[in-house]
Amino acid sequence: MGRKAIVTEKDVFDAADTLVAEGKTVSAATLLAALGGGSFTTIYKHLAAWHESKPAAHGEQTTGEMPGAAKMAFAAAWRTAASEAARELATLREKAAAEVKAARKEFQEALATIDRLESENEADAIRIEDLSKQVATLEATLRESETERAALVATTDQQRQRLEVSQAELERLRVERDTAMKEAAELHGQAESMKAQNSDLLSRLTGENQKRR
Repeated sequence: MGRKAIVTEKDVFDAADTLVAEGKTVSAATLLAALGGGSFTTIYKHLAAWHESKPAAHGEQTTGEMPGAAKMAFAAAWRTAASEAARELATLREKAAAEVKAARKEFQEALATIDRLESENEADAIRIEDLSKQVATLEATLRESETERAALVATTDQQRQRLEVSQAELERLRVERDTAMKEAAELHGQAESMKAQNSDLLSRLTGENQKRR
């Protein structure tokens, strides 16, 4: 059932006066049609007020009371309106109950989602803490490695300097060795030359001694 338009007392009064001016019957049904919507309960309430505001014009001229047929029609219309109102109220109650049920379901689902998100956040926090510890450990290891690398670089520089000194010393010793070998060769040559000279001299001396004998 769609939502009915809200009808005010002035709306009912104006519609009723228009129906009277047009010579038409003023009833809840004709007012509902003239107004284009509204609730029978509201229309009947305002229609009763409209009748009370015009007792002389719309009541019986002799007694001032509503005719029996009108009373019966009014009672029947009122029962119809009450029945419709009851059905509308039941529908509204069912709709409200369904909405409450749906709201409770959404609330429970929201609680479950919140619990899941909190659990995920807690797990993420623990994971982040573990990762932070791992990063700190890796950074400490990296600093130690940098220190060791710097020490190795310094040691390598020292060893390179020592090697350069050793190479220079080795080159000096090589030069001295070559010089000594050269001098030794020269001395050997001189010794061979002197040996040959001594042999020649000895031979000549031996020959002269033999001649003298």
